[in-house]
Amino acid sequence: MSRTKKIFETLWGFSENPFPHHAIASAGGKARPFYENLHPGIGNTMARAFLGSRGTPPNVCFLWSLGEGDEARGYGKTEHLLWFTNLVNTDLGKRASKLAGRSSQTEIMVAAYAAFNSAEGLSLSNFLFDLVRGLVCDHGSLLAERRKSKLEDGVLASELYSSSAKLLYKNGEPWSEELLDFLCYRPETEWAEFVNDRERFSSWHTVRWGPRLLRTCVAFLLQLGVDRLIALVDQLEDFANSYTPRYKLRRDLPRLATLCASEKLLRDRLTFVLTMHPRAAQSAHEYWPEGDLGPIREAGDRSQVVVLGAMKRPRFSDMVKLYLNSARIGGARDSLHPFNEQTLDYIFDLEKGRPGFCLRSLYNLFEEAAIKRQSKIGVAFAEAFFGEDRD
Repeated sequence: MSRTKKIFETLWGFSENPFPHHAIASAGGKARPFYENLHPGIGNTMARAFLGSRGTPPNVCFLWSLGEGDEARGYGKTEHLLWFTNLVNTDLGKRASKLAGRSSQTEIMVAAYAAFNSAEGLSLSNFLFDLVRGLVCDHGSLLAERRKSKLEDGVLASELYSSSAKLLYKNGEPWSEELLDFLCYRPETEWAEFVNDRERFSSWHTVRWGPRLLRTCVAFLLQLGVDRLIALVDQLEDFANSYTPRYKLRRDLPRLATLCASEKLLRDRLTFVLTMHPRAAQSAHEYWPEGDLGPIREAGDRSQVVVLGAMKRPRFSDMVKLYLNSARIGGARDSLHPFNEQTLDYIFDLEKGRPGFCLRSLYNLFEEAAIKRQSKIGVAFAEAFFGEDRD
């Protein structure tokens, strides 16, 4: 046991620092509690916006936070995208459809998360490559189960391949015979090896192969009885900003419209959920094809827009208790110990109610209190720490 963890246990009865040091959540990071009541009713709101309450789900919709630059971060967009991904994949969209108010589930759905800030070289193709990587690596077992069910029903692997290939040839756009071979014939462990093979897919290849791999996956999903892929797209603001060359925006945003609204195979089979904030919308607006994708502004079609704002102060206390209980050795308690409400008031005001920044500040305060052996973390200690830290 590390020295710091020993202090957490002996001083307060915690197995670790219960708070994240960077954000509410990050893809691939340690699983953290999800406080569903942070924004009351957000599950229904997201489901209705992303899936629609009737008819065909939208091609593109948005998860917004307000503010500029770092002021637009810390509202929990990543956490909510990851939560919605798991919501859909747990039962192939049944509960999500119910939350959306659909009278019955009309489509079988699979969701995948990817972020522009994790792509090697910001471009639509690189991002789509990462989306496929996330689908086959993070949710490969789900697809493998669907494939196993088809095979047990008497469908041959060769039939899965030929049916998928027929759709892809008919679509008339490039695709990957090699990926389709892996998906139809190989065990799921080899799928991840395929998309992570740096010799096969260098940076040069990812720039060009993203759409090909996506088409291949969508055709394969259709043979498994999956009607729609929900792509949860994080950090679009890292692409649509003042540092991105204008030619990329001019090239890639219309390409996104083609994938969503024009291409025969993908049209009505894909929904892109994009994170957005005012500065990113301003950067992308000039090149955004509204005719195909709808308005990008937050004040546009509100039926396809979800806005995350600052949390209400009482929610902050409840969220902190959830995080504390996740690491409390003696079991869950309705307690803020070692904090108190006055300390949380100070943190809430300091970070303007943005949950991600509030949690990060609590992480830092918790670490400092452990170093100083503070059995109780009061407002005076917080003021002294953050006053020194931010001068």
